[in-house]
Amino acid sequence: MINVALASADRKFIRELRLQLVGWGFRPWMADPEEPFFDQIQDRGADLIIFDFTASITDPISAVRSIKNNRELKHIPIVALVDVRDSVNLDFSIGLEDFLVRSDAFEELGTRIRFVLWRLSKVDSKDTVKAGSLVMNLGSYSVALKGETLDLTFKEFELLRFLLTHRGRVFSRDALLRHVWGEEYLGGTRTVDVHIRRLRAKIGPQFDELIQTVRNVGYKMIEQNKG
Repeated sequence: MINVALASADRKFIRELRLQLVGWGFRPWMADPEEPFFDQIQDRGADLIIFDFTASITDPISAVRSIKNNRELKHIPIVALVDVRDSVNLDFSIGLEDFLVRSDAFEELGTRIRFVLWRLSKVDSKDTVKAGSLVMNLGSYSVALKGETLDLTFKEFELLRFLLTHRGRVFSRDALLRHVWGEEYLGGTRTVDVHIRRLRAKIGPQFDELIQTVRNVGYKMIEQNKG
C-alpha cells in the first residue's frame, strides 16, 4: 500500500482528504504541525508527499528543498496544492513533481497522484507494477513471476514493493528499516539481509539478480531483468 504524507495547517481539509485517499486505497498520515516536518518524513517515511502551500505547517520552500537535498529522501515525489493566484509564479526548481490548484473536489488530485506514481515508479491505474516478467499487484498484495504466484510474507512483500517502486536507487540497510519496518522497530539491520536473502530464494536464481547488493552501502533493484 502506498504511504502518503499530508502536510497542511487546515485540519478540516486534510482530514477530508485523508478519508478520500483511504477510499482510493492509499495509506495516508497527517503531519503534526507542532513537530518539524522534515523530522516526521525521516521518522515515518512516505512514498508521496502532498504539501498544501495555501495553509502550510512550515515554510514550504525550505521544507521541499530540505527533502530534495537529502540523499535518502530526495526520491520522494512531492505534489503541491496552491492558490490559483500563486500558481503563475510557482518555482518548480525547488523539486516539485507536480502541482494542483487547491479544491474541495479531490478527483483531479487522485488523477495527478496516479500520474506521478506512474511516471516515477511505474505503478499503473490497476495498482500493478512490473519488472520484466515480475508483476506485483499492490491492491491484492500478490506477486507473480512468469504467471506463477510467489508466496511472500507481509514484510517480504513490503520490502519488494519499496525496492520495485524505487528502481535504480540505492538504499542503505538503515533506510530500508525505516521505510519498511518503521522507526519503532527494535531489531538490527541484519533483518534486512535476511529478508533480501529470502526474497532472492523465492524469486529464484534466474531472477535474483534483480536485487543487487551495493558493497558497503546497501541494496537496489535494477531497472529491468533479462527475462
